[in-house]
This record gives sequence, C-alpha cells and structure tokens, in this order.
Amino acid sequence: MSRPTLALADRRTQRARVVGALHEQRKSRSDLVEQFGVSSSLITRLVRGLIDDGILREVGAQAQAIGRPPVRLEVVRDHGALLAVSCTSEGLRARCVNLHGGIISETSADPVGGVVSPESIVDTIAGLIERTPRVLGIGVAVPGVVDADTGDVSAAPDLGWTAEVPLRSLLRERFGVVVTIDNDVNLMMASERRSLGARAGRNAVYLYLGARGIGAGIIAGGRLIEGDHGAAGEIGLSPLSTNDRTDFEDTTSTRAVAARLEAAGHEVADPAIDRLLALADSGDDAARRIRADVIAAFSHAIAVITALLDPHVILLGGHARAFREVEHREMLDPLRGELPFLPEVRSAQPKPDAVLDSALNRCWQQLLAGGL
Repeated sequence: MSRPTLALADRRTQRARVVGALHEQRKSRSDLVEQFGVSSSLITRLVRGLIDDGILREVGAQAQAIGRPPVRLEVVRDHGALLAVSCTSEGLRARCVNLHGGIISETSADPVGGVVSPESIVDTIAGLIERTPRVLGIGVAVPGVVDADTGDVSAAPDLGWTAEVPLRSLLRERFGVVVTIDNDVNLMMASERRSLGARAGRNAVYLYLGARGIGAGIIAGGRLIEGDHGAAGEIGLSPLSTNDRTDFEDTTSTRAVAARLEAAGHEVADPAIDRLLALADSGDDAARRIRADVIAAFSHAIAVITALLDPHVILLGGHARAFREVEHREMLDPLRGELPFLPEVRSAQPKPDAVLDSALNRCWQQLLAGGL
C-alpha cells in the first residue's frame, strides 16, 4: 500500500483498513503509524473511535528493553461473526466463526433427492444465525459458474441446478448482510496459493476432479482469472478431440470412471479413482484400458492449459489427488518436445476445510471493502 493512501481515504475506509491490519496480528499504534505512513494523530483518532464502538480493544503491552512498552491492539473477538457455507453434490457444510477465527457453531445437511436446493442453503444459514449473535457477513462456495459482479450462479450441475439462481440477491434480501458467492475451485486455488512460493504463486492452476464435474482455478500474473461470465476454468467442458464431441467430464469424472468399471464387472465401493488404480496395478485389463484413457484425458487438459497459460505448477485436487508420481509423469510424457515449457504437476495438499476457510476470508475482505 502506498503511504498516502490511508490519509486520503474516507473515514469508513480508514477504519476498515486499520481493522484489517489488526485482524491476524496484534499491533501497537506506532506499528500502525509505520505501516501506513501517516501521522500518529490520525491513527489515534481512528483507534479511539474503533475502541469506543467495541471493534478494537487494548491488550497487554509489548516487552522491550528501553522506555515505556507500547500497548497492543486487537480486534474484539465477539464483536461479530462470519458464516461460510460449502455446497457439494454430497450436501452442505456450514460454519460460523468469531473475528479471531474461532468456531462458534457448525452444521451439515444432506442433499434431498440428489439435489442441494437454494432453499436448503437459506434454511441452513437461518438455522445457524438463530444460534449466532451478530452475523456480519456470509460467504458461500458453489461448484458452478458464478458471475463475480452479480453473484448469480448460471450453472451448477453438481447441485442439480438447471436454471440461473440469483443466490447473492436471495441471501442479501433474506439476511441483510454482506454476501459473497464464489466458485469452490477458485477458493481451493486461493487456499493452496498461500503455501506456494512467490514464483509458483503467480502462475498456477488448480485442476479439480469431482464426482460429476472437472474445473480449474487459475492464477495468472498473480491474479485470479474469472472470465467475462465467471466461467473461466470450466476445462471439463472442453472436447477431447475435434472428431468427437465427448468432453473431458463425460469420460473422466469419477461417476464416469465408476460406470466404466461397473460395466466391466467390478464393484466400486471405494472412491472410483483409488479403485481404478488398484485394479490396474493388479493387472486387470479393463482397468488398465480405463486408466490409460483417464491419463490421456488429463494429458490433453494439461496441454491445453499449458499452451494457453504457461503455469509454473498444476495442482491436482479432489479425487485427482489419488494419482501418484507415476501417473503425473505419464500425463507429461506425451507433451515433452511438443510444448516449449512444461509445468510441474503434483497433488494438492489435503485441506478438508480449505473451501470454508477461503469463503470466510473472502467474506471478511468484502466486509472490510465496504468500510466500517
């Protein structure tokens, strides 16, 4: 942040930026003066008002060798709460946290008739809000195409949605708080990015294999790429060849793999990719053919992604985490010599709460962006 920025901002924005600076770390007033490059009188006025409003509080002084130890400031934990919902084909997970990230309450709900309806999302949120004082914002992650400007979800086949859903408007009208709606794979990418190095974090793709769909979260030039309609990264819809309109998802989603294994006479009680690899390793001919097709489909997707984006790393997430280094090499081998540069391909880290945590972080950032 440039030094004059805080001084020139309106008061609500100034307050929000001070709170944002204290969200994850306690700091003194002098720390804030140094961070923002503004006068101590401005920081004093802002801090005093935030303390009076119950948003900040003073805590124990910092130890130092010489002079009077400065008093540190922190965001008041129970000033309000944030609520996040993760929607998948398996159902809903929802969590409320205080402003220090501590869990207040959480719940889950199964799909009804294979569908996660917008009404079930509203009902789940309403149930948590009844048990949670002063919810300030709601963040929702959906496996679908999300318009970043409107919060409308235009396609979410994993949830059984066949028509556009104005989800942000629906939740704002019902609950009257800040609402963010995000694609779940984009949130996975945001979570994974924090653990990547500086170079890899500027150009990375998170390739997610789900039950029905396949999507990609894209960071290019240090920015999340969403596209004109929020549909960037819908790699699962790309055809596998010009002669066959069968797309990536049709052949490679876990449901498609399970169906092919069952047609070959195998029971699929385990996750489909794990079962496929185990059968192929045992020498089963049908499983080996299916495995080869799946590897070829991923190789094609990696070629398209690399030709267009030149990422430093492609992270395989969801059910694709089952692929091992041998599969990663087989995905890249056909591309050697065909493309000027090849990305690193590796499994994403196992983070069961990544989507909820990223949705909560997005909600917090949106809340601060509106001023306090």
